[in-house]
Amino acid sequence: KIMCTKGILDALVQGASISDEEISLNRNLEEIRDSAVRAIERLATEFSNRATMAHHDGLLVAIAQATEREAKLEAPMMAKGGLLGKALGGVDSPNQQIQSSFLAKPLLMSLLVAM
Repeated sequence: KIMCTKGILDALVQGASISDEEISLNRNLEEIRDSAVRAIERLATEFSNRATMAHHDGLLVAIAQATEREAKLEAPMMAKGGLLGKALGGVDSPNQQIQSSFLAKPLLMSLLVAM
């Protein structure tokens, strides 16, 4: 609850909203964007934070954009089937890896429910 403040959420939304165009100019920004999305996901694991997060300006938009990016990445991985596990570090179960890698969609749904 202490970390879920307007200032922190503003900074995370700004980081999570970095565009692909900005990343094309500076590849380091991709790591910042991904870290911001992961931090938002971790903050949302605390149920009491979700309502505040769901009503924060720009946060749902940033997570919706992350969900869209993940969906674009997920489609080719699903098409490759058995190769997915090897491509993502030797994990045997592709579904297990996808579920642990792509968290924006469940996050978006949990924040929408919290509204």
